[in-house]
Amino acid sequence: MVNRASKILIFSPSAEGGIAEHTYYQAEALHKAGARILCLVSPSFLSGRKTNFPKVCCLPDPVKGPSGLIKKLRMVWRIVSSRYMLAWKIIRHHPDLVLLDSYVEYLAPLWIDPHIILSRIFRFRYAANLHDPVRSYVIGPKWWHRLSVWLAYQPLDIVLVHHKLADCSVVPKRVRVIVAPHGLYELNLTDSDSERVREKWGILRDQKVFLSFGYVRDGKNLDLAIRALQEVPEAVLVVAGSVASTKDKPFEFYRDLARKCGVSDRCRFFEGFVEESDTGSYFSGSDFILLTYSSSFHSQSGVLNLAVATRKPVLASASPSPMMDVVAKYHLGITVMTDSIDAITDGMKKILNEPPQAQWEEYEKAASWDENARIVLEAALLMRNNQP
Repeated sequence: MVNRASKILIFSPSAEGGIAEHTYYQAEALHKAGARILCLVSPSFLSGRKTNFPKVCCLPDPVKGPSGLIKKLRMVWRIVSSRYMLAWKIIRHHPDLVLLDSYVEYLAPLWIDPHIILSRIFRFRYAANLHDPVRSYVIGPKWWHRLSVWLAYQPLDIVLVHHKLADCSVVPKRVRVIVAPHGLYELNLTDSDSERVREKWGILRDQKVFLSFGYVRDGKNLDLAIRALQEVPEAVLVVAGSVASTKDKPFEFYRDLARKCGVSDRCRFFEGFVEESDTGSYFSGSDFILLTYSSSFHSQSGVLNLAVATRKPVLASASPSPMMDVVAKYHLGITVMTDSIDAITDGMKKILNEPPQAQWEEYEKAASWDENARIVLEAALLMRNNQP
């Protein structure tokens, strides 16, 4: 291994979902590789999952409850206070590398100052996992958004991406862009689980299940998938997860749409955050995984790697992105045009009639957490020695 003594401070305000899972597996791989890890998390990080790497529960938990002014103020406080806590931990522990679980620009003008000072004057090295290079989600006026994006990049020395960026202009030229693979998640499935789950769902022998898993967002095009069911009578849609935000359509919208389209008997809705212990059952009972993102999606998908781990082909759409690239390269499923009912309908029919010959093993070799850790440690060593 390149350097077994690198001290890495990981900042993970994300407590659940794909980014938190990415942090867990990345930190485990770095710890296994010999790095000295300290991960800053909230008490509810992955519901208290046991980890081999050391962690400190010093960050506030995600804000719950109904939307309103009080909730918004608490969210502001959480974002700002978490970043100031990170600054204090950097001063206290003197890491070789500060690794952010994701690049986030929200409210950067309110919390960026100590991190610019720590990076520019005291020369602490910062890196961030850049899961979504295109920052199209705007909070507040456009000038504030542009300022926040620019400021949030200022402390960073490198960003880690899952695939070579098609447009490097989204990252300032002085920031190094390093490609590090998104590894697979672990799930244990058995044939008996599949039969039991499908019977519980009321799935008939000749029906095929398309699963949409994780946070329910407008950008997943679930409304188009529901409409597509009208032309694919053997397809059943299972939606499992919680609504991402108050700006996204609620589950009731999709239930009503299914009734209007006459396909409610072929839709199963399971609202709420899915615990780790229950995740496997949803993939076990499914035949295909639905990843029909809108044109605003430019990233990799954690759900894709769950699909690969369980050998479930995917139906995918998005803008040019790491997800679309690997699905096409390793034949992990069918890719279709974004934001199109006809494309999703044709994709469902095609994947039912001509299942792809997926190169599962080849993708598993390429998508390695060990390789991710090796690249991060190499970058940490080079930066500490002031090498390019």
